[in-house]
Amino acid sequence: MSRPVVLVGLRCAGKSSVGRRLAAELGLPFVDLDDELAAMEGSGRAAGELLAELGEDAFRELEARALADCASRGALVLATGGGVVEREENLALLREGARVVWLDAADEALLARRAADETARPLLEGDDPAQELAALGPRRRPLYRSLAGAPLDTTSAEISALAREVAEGLRNEIGRGD
Repeated sequence: MSRPVVLVGLRCAGKSSVGRRLAAELGLPFVDLDDELAAMEGSGRAAGELLAELGEDAFRELEARALADCASRGALVLATGGGVVEREENLALLREGARVVWLDAADEALLARRAADETARPLLEGDDPAQELAALGPRRRPLYRSLAGAPLDTTSAEISALAREVAEGLRNEIGRGD
């Protein structure tokens, strides 16, 4: 496998959790794009802090540079932020140079995970997470679908089982010459 495996999906869909296990299953390095953003920006601030301080346009520019850098590294598993699909250049890069896996969950599960997550994540749309999901879900899900086809449902699945399922699917694709 020479191209990166890139996990996309809405906030709290399980990209980082599944990505870590998937990387172990495939024997590849795991990279979280949020961590790469913090390293690239140089201050060590978390991605949520960067978004709040830089504003969305500057944040998305930094995100695009970090994505391009990660994609150029070859075989690895990359967990992206939910908004990576907001820029056409990112969509083109992912279509051309990555194996993309879309993780999704029922809205209720995404909201419950969000409520339990202590990571600083500023809202992009609306005044609360439910409003944000109502605004972002319909806009982003078609973009994820355009990259990866059908989603892998993480609503109630066990993380290790999901990682094994994705790894098996990727190995089968490679075996067919994809």
